[in-house]
Amino acid sequence: MRAVISVVAIAVVLSGLGLWLGVHGNSTPGEENTNYGISMMTDRLTYTVGEPITMTLKVFNNTEEEVTFHFNTSQRYDFVITDEEENEIWRWAGDRMFAMVLGEETLGPDNPEVTYSAQYKSKLSPGYYKVTGILVATDRPMTGSVTIIVK
Repeated sequence: MRAVISVVAIAVVLSGLGLWLGVHGNSTPGEENTNYGISMMTDRLTYTVGEPITMTLKVFNNTEEEVTFHFNTSQRYDFVITDEEENEIWRWAGDRMFAMVLGEETLGPDNPEVTYSAQYKSKLSPGYYKVTGILVATDRPMTGSVTIIVK
């Protein structure tokens, strides 16, 4: 529990400084490319029961080279909320259908980033929750998470 409180305290300090909590680089083991990746954030870190939670996932490429992400459906991203026991409370894509078509998203100097957002509008009980943003690319899947508190 102390570790969770410490993480939340650090997140609150970083949030107060206006910094994004993020994960950078791709998820391929052994590669250390910090020039493209994702940033994950919520509109706040503390909520009251019933307040909507706005989530934003930004995918970026700050290199001079184009990076192409491949997808096997029309879905590009997902958001998941889990409780302290890692039980899945909500999944943005859970009740959606996606076209079964191959697709790609290319980011580079002319198009350096794309942003995806969603909002959770149901009630969460008081406690700590992990909100995870996922880029569902088949060749470069990436995730980033932030911990929120519901009071």
